[in-house]
Amino acid sequence: MKNYLFFGLAFFFSVDVFSQKKEILDKIIAKVDNQIILLSDVELTAMQLLQQNPRLQDNQELRCEILRSMIIGKILVAKAEIDSVMVDNELLDEDFNTRWQQISMGKSDEELKELLGLQNIEAFKSDLRMQLKEKLTIEKMRNHITKNVKITPTEVRRYFNRIPKDSLPVYVTELEIAQIVKNPPLLKAEKERVRSRIEQVYKRIVEEKQSFEEMAKIYSEDGSRDAGGDLDWSKRGNMVPEFEAVVFKLKPGEISKPFESRFGYHIVKLVDRRGDEFHAKHILMMPDWEQVDTQEAERFLDSLRTRILQDSISFEKAALQYSDDKGIGSMNTASNGGRLMASDGSYRIPFNQLDSFLSDLVDNMKVGEISRPHTFRTYDGKKALRIILFRAKHPAHVADFNLDYPKIQQEALEVKKNQKLMEWLQKAKNEVYIEIDREYAPCNILGIN
Repeated sequence: MKNYLFFGLAFFFSVDVFSQKKEILDKIIAKVDNQIILLSDVELTAMQLLQQNPRLQDNQELRCEILRSMIIGKILVAKAEIDSVMVDNELLDEDFNTRWQQISMGKSDEELKELLGLQNIEAFKSDLRMQLKEKLTIEKMRNHITKNVKITPTEVRRYFNRIPKDSLPVYVTELEIAQIVKNPPLLKAEKERVRSRIEQVYKRIVEEKQSFEEMAKIYSEDGSRDAGGDLDWSKRGNMVPEFEAVVFKLKPGEISKPFESRFGYHIVKLVDRRGDEFHAKHILMMPDWEQVDTQEAERFLDSLRTRILQDSISFEKAALQYSDDKGIGSMNTASNGGRLMASDGSYRIPFNQLDSFLSDLVDNMKVGEISRPHTFRTYDGKKALRIILFRAKHPAHVADFNLDYPKIQQEALEVKKNQKLMEWLQKAKNEVYIEIDREYAPCNILGIN
């Protein structure tokens, strides 16, 4: 706890816990510029942390650490606004769409309102989008501050030697896994359904002179709908190629015909453009990604698996040539031979970080074995097919400097980055207005009383 365990606190958003917010007696316990932190924010985060880690103690120290992390986050957001450090809109939209697909699980807004006990589903979406934007802003600002922090092998060795022998971490069993992914095409009927809908909206805008912005608020299916489809300013390269190919052919005020990208079908209105920057609005209609034809993808992967087993092509080469998991907005495993990456950037994934389906699958496989094709959910909730190669298994063990150098190096680097960040915060706290409830003065957050 003393090492800012909750600094850069992970984005906690549980639908069940979120719906309990109204049950907590609320008050403002901290202010950072025009941002507030509520008692319910701290209590709900504490509730989730205690559910996820029963070893944590339910005490005031826990709440002090949570509040410290939240205040640091608010300072980073306030300074990001001052320093014009902004989150890319496409990244925010992608994050929102992925999160919303995970929450909604194909249910309609009315079904979700009943399931979650909500009066206003749009307010719920707006709150989710704001939280995601804050999370991404904090991450970007933290990376901006610590981008020049490096660590030498000598510093890593010094960090490791300071850890008492009886306190060395135990690393759980780790696995190396690779995949080859095929995205099955939408059924023709589903594509026609969505294309027909967006063409009707296009007709209402162009022929019936309906407001583009009002149509976006009614029909668009991404996070920009509440703003009338406004995506704000963006630079070339931030959007998917299909989108930018259309935008850079438009004149300010011009509206595109419907076109397709990997997200669905769009209509775009160009507001303005200056060089490689553009300000656009769009209407996005997404298909039901359950409505896909899996037969051809399954046949292809089954045939490819046979070729690999017969040594006519390596798994790595097959992934590079044939896997669809590539490009912007994917895990991009195709470029590294299909290898899945752990949260620390290595290829050794802790067993407890695997999703339940994948852990059950490899639990019944031998090292070197390749699975049969099976369906799974991609990072953004779409149905796809893949084959899995179980590359290697590393048993649980006490940290060893030579064996676990990449992990130890990353841990040492994070400590050094946090030190840099704390130095920055000691200056930044004097550049923003901060007020903390007297009840939390004993927390001594950044020396603020």
